Amino acid sequence: MADTYTATLDAGDTQETVELELIAGEPQKSIIRTANVDGAEVDEVWELDMDAPDYTYRRGGYPERDYS
Repeated sequence: MADTYTATLDAGDTQETVELELIAGEPQKSIIRTANVDGAEVDEVWELDMDAPDYTYRRGGYPERDYS
């Protein structure tokens, strides 16, 4: 069984906790999740905030196109 850790996805106005797998004993530097943007499902990147306490991830953007 892989080792896991609890991470917080902090979107500013909302927070969600998820269980993630450690990679070689370290937290993942980024993760990709599916998000609904303007009615379309897109990949959304979340990046580990090295300055935040514990394991906090913040939105890093959308690799397919710029939705900002």
